[in-house]
Amino acid sequence: MRRRLLLSTLAAAVTGIVLLGLPLAVAVRGLLRQQALDALQREAEQVQVLLNEQAVSPAEQAALLQSLAVGRDLRLTLLDARGGRGVVIDTGSPPAVPQTLDADVRRALSGQVGRAWADGVLAVAVPVRAGGATQVLRAVRDDRVLAHQTKQALLAIAGLAVTALGVAASIAFWQAGRLAQPLESLAGAARRLGDGDFTARAPRSGLPEADDVAAALDVTAARLGAMLERSRSFGADASHQLRTPLTALRLDLEALEAAGADAQLVRAATVEADRLEATIGELLALAEPPAGDELLDLGELAATRIDAWQALARAQGRRVVVQAAPVPPVRARAAALGQCLQVLLDNALEHGAGTITVTVQAVSASSWRSLRDRHHRGHENRLGRASAIHVSAGAGRDLGWVRLCVADEGRGVAPEQATELLAGHSATAAGRGLPLARSLVEAEGGRLTLERPGGCPLFCLLVPAASGEDGHPEP
Repeated sequence: MRRRLLLSTLAAAVTGIVLLGLPLAVAVRGLLRQQALDALQREAEQVQVLLNEQAVSPAEQAALLQSLAVGRDLRLTLLDARGGRGVVIDTGSPPAVPQTLDADVRRALSGQVGRAWADGVLAVAVPVRAGGATQVLRAVRDDRVLAHQTKQALLAIAGLAVTALGVAASIAFWQAGRLAQPLESLAGAARRLGDGDFTARAPRSGLPEADDVAAALDVTAARLGAMLERSRSFGADASHQLRTPLTALRLDLEALEAAGADAQLVRAATVEADRLEATIGELLALAEPPAGDELLDLGELAATRIDAWQALARAQGRRVVVQAAPVPPVRARAAALGQCLQVLLDNALEHGAGTITVTVQAVSASSWRSLRDRHHRGHENRLGRASAIHVSAGAGRDLGWVRLCVADEGRGVAPEQATELLAGHSATAAGRGLPLARSLVEAEGGRLTLERPGGCPLFCLLVPAASGEDGHPEP
């Protein structure tokens, strides 16, 4: 912002200087020319008076004009109006008179003073009436002095312009700092607020508009802090209220096992209780603001969380298989992606059939688009188009993605129901928890897609790989 304010102020100053300086330079140049012609006219009129008052012979006139021309650095020419304005006397000293310079003589023949300027020469012609004859006296001088004065004046104007520009730049720099500093302070307070510091307060600067924004930001911080405090209090209370019956359930299961109940059923119930407690802990953790960047290996996440579902699958006579290739880490919360994986596995166990396959692999954005096109060849899918747009926007440099997919051997859902299923608008019981999983993975910068909606459905979590400062995926 400082740079923009500085450049805009300088642009306004330069525009003002140009709009004022150019007309001023033209006016000064014209004024100096008029002053030079006025001085030359006064000298010509002085010679005119001498010629009109003294009745001398042509030889004496020539000597008089020659002496006056040398003393005044002029070229004096006496022209006779008769006979085509023939030259009577010419001192002959430079400057040379241009052939086009005769407007002054024509004006002098009408009885007025003629003035002209052309090709570096100043000329003034005045009428002379000596001995009853009509003659014209022309005084000619080069414009070297005028050019020097004009150059000095233009340099002075340019100096003033540079000085004015420097003063404007100094004022613009000061004003830019004065206007930008409150906004920078507001940006810093907003960043602290975004980082979870709800005690941050924006400083006041004396600018009414900036202070209004600071006051609104302070009110927002206070409200967010109060809401977060209530949320934490509720989370602590909910955790206590939920874990108390879970503890009682564990004690009952231990009593059943001691009483000789079926050990396999008791172990399965214990596993479900453990999973329920872990789910409660993760959901409460997700209600808290992120503590910071967390690097996560999706392959390790799938391997560590698959045991509970393998036990449930064995109870149904099915299997859960994990195929995890080495993948780069992703920057996401384990609780969020763990809950997404749990939703996909729960749906595969409840609504699917056959073997459940969990695959983890690293793909580029272009490779993912090729997979999507292969699965969707033959029909258009609104969900696929939306996902492709999202991935293309996020993978401008194709840094890489990590893809976690869950597939089973069930009949799946109709392609036209895919969008409603992920959005939670489906009227069937299939796909429970998918809107929650979708919102969780999108909060981490990823996508939940149904890449194969028909037989053997394939649900995938697509999460961008974590990138280092050089813009490449971290090892």
